[in-house]
Amino acid sequence: MSTLTGIHNENEFYSHHYLAEIFAGDIQATLERWRKEAEAEAANGRTPHAELRALAPEYQRFRREFAHERRTGERILKQREWFRRLLPALGYGCKPANHLLEDGSEVPILCAVGSTGGNANAPRLLVLGVCDPDGEGEDPLTLKPHRLQFHGEAPPAEAILGETWNGIVTRRIFAQSRPPRWLVLLSPDSALLLERGKWVHNRALRFDLDDIFTRREDATLKATAALLHRESLLPASGQSLLDGLDENSHRHAFGVSEDLKHALRESIELIGNEAIRHLREVSKERVYERPDAALAHTLGLEALRYMYRLLFLFYIEARPMLDYAPLNAEAYRRGYGLERLRDLEMARLTTEESRNGYHLHLSIEQLFRLVRHGFHAEEDLLSGEGAKPAISQVPQSHGFSMRPLDSRLFREDATPLLNQVKLRNHVLQRVLRLMSLSRPGTRRGQGRGRASTRRGRISYAQLGINQLGAVYEALLAYRGFFAEEDLYEVKPAGKAHDALATAYFVPQRDLAQYAEEEKVQDRDENGRLKLRVHKRGTFVYRLAGRDRQKSASYYTPESLTRTVVKHALRELVTDATPADDILDIAVCEPAMGSAAFLNEAVNQLAERYLERRQRELNRRIEHADYADELQRARHRIADRSVFGVDLNPISANLLSAWKVALHLDS
Repeated sequence: MSTLTGIHNENEFYSHHYLAEIFAGDIQATLERWRKEAEAEAANGRTPHAELRALAPEYQRFRREFAHERRTGERILKQREWFRRLLPALGYGCKPANHLLEDGSEVPILCAVGSTGGNANAPRLLVLGVCDPDGEGEDPLTLKPHRLQFHGEAPPAEAILGETWNGIVTRRIFAQSRPPRWLVLLSPDSALLLERGKWVHNRALRFDLDDIFTRREDATLKATAALLHRESLLPASGQSLLDGLDENSHRHAFGVSEDLKHALRESIELIGNEAIRHLREVSKERVYERPDAALAHTLGLEALRYMYRLLFLFYIEARPMLDYAPLNAEAYRRGYGLERLRDLEMARLTTEESRNGYHLHLSIEQLFRLVRHGFHAEEDLLSGEGAKPAISQVPQSHGFSMRPLDSRLFREDATPLLNQVKLRNHVLQRVLRLMSLSRPGTRRGQGRGRASTRRGRISYAQLGINQLGAVYEALLAYRGFFAEEDLYEVKPAGKAHDALATAYFVPQRDLAQYAEEEKVQDRDENGRLKLRVHKRGTFVYRLAGRDRQKSASYYTPESLTRTVVKHALRELVTDATPADDILDIAVCEPAMGSAAFLNEAVNQLAERYLERRQRELNRRIEHADYADELQRARHRIADRSVFGVDLNPISANLLSAWKVALHLDS
């Protein structure tokens, strides 16, 4: 979903992450150019988004008149008059006419723009007006053309009048040998932007005009103008804005969240050091007083698993539609849910008990057990239903159920070392804060390079499966070690310090060899600069030396995985391949890392399966049902045909969690 009020990103026309995090910055140049052009014009010069804002009163008046009018012919005239006012604000003329298609049928259009191959009868863009005779606000794609929309004396073909716009767009307009690339469908209360290549997978941008013109939010008006304007789709020269946005969307589609990578790295250090403290001070195990490479390696892996459990649960709880976490049950939300603990991130821990107690630790462990074993409400147990035992007996009024997840990530034997310790409240609060709030710095989505000291709340609803994998894979080459003596952190001169980059440490005896700008410094609670030092015995989790190059651990961007998988499947899936055969293709990634290639293979195979299946049955999946059908296909392929191998054993945990998420989402 998009964070822009009134704009709906259906079936990921662009990636959700791109629209939420990056899109606003990518349209700034266009908005600035429009501002300068408006200033250069006469006193009445206005930007396209200002034109839209000015149309809001007219839209409200049109909607009132449209609602009171009961005659279909008058309604068509009123909406056509509204379109005559709306289209110029978006850079279009309004020239209603009948447009002749290659099959000899005609459709009513508002305007045609550009030409394909120099053929004036093959426009590159069509704007269509959709009649809503009952005024019920139905999806424009489910409505049918009305005979009063057509021009001229000849009656329209009955076949056209009996088809929905969904069918006309798919089987008549986009199926031509020289089809338009773009379609804009306008109805009294919405606008749809369709692109021929994306429409194969039912992807669209939907603009709710009621929301947009009622709320008049500046960001939404700017986005609407930028996405629908004629020059954004078909500029006089050069690359169109939407093509540029599409490239950036692919580049950033599942881009790694820098905030989460920093959060996980720092959290792993916090958990590692807290685990060692507990073993030394509480369990009195002297073995942990000396540096131990094997221990540090184990501790790093287990802390990474622990953090990935949290990350996975944030993902699940942010998606009520997955129907796994019982978010509708007050007992779960208030007693078990991770989101409840997240709300404690800024609570002041002022007493010894609140700081050094174990409330957060016990709550998180109980949640892990719920996920691991599942939970059945008392009434289910009494009826004998369900094969899994309850974790504990809770009052029947608390009745909620959770099915167990068969994932290696949550198995108890995945963290034997951490199972022996308890993590204090103030440590876990710091972890939850890191996982919940963005770092102070550049404010994404508000234009590049704008510094901000504010910390926004990370939206896990915007996080995709590939992003989960990318965050994990970014840390694959990091290693934990114990400082055998006090170590000071240094960096190359002239470069800003980056905790995710290769780290360099020197003992105090060598510190004098480094210039001040080469020493990494932090500010203390009083704002004074101090050298960053890792005391003897501290657990450090960093990328050191050439570990990443030697391990060949690199996150593969979605733009590359998409291309590689597309060409790899070209020989396996041809135009002659039956749909059912696609389900039998086995996919193995021999060095899977975060399973980026596997995920992309599943996506492309599922899309090709549905495309082929629709063709075989000569029936198109309804637009509203496409996402569910695609997810079912993805799950079937992932469950039956996907295998991964990696030298790093924790990758199996990731693949297991990834398959679980696909299963929940099916």
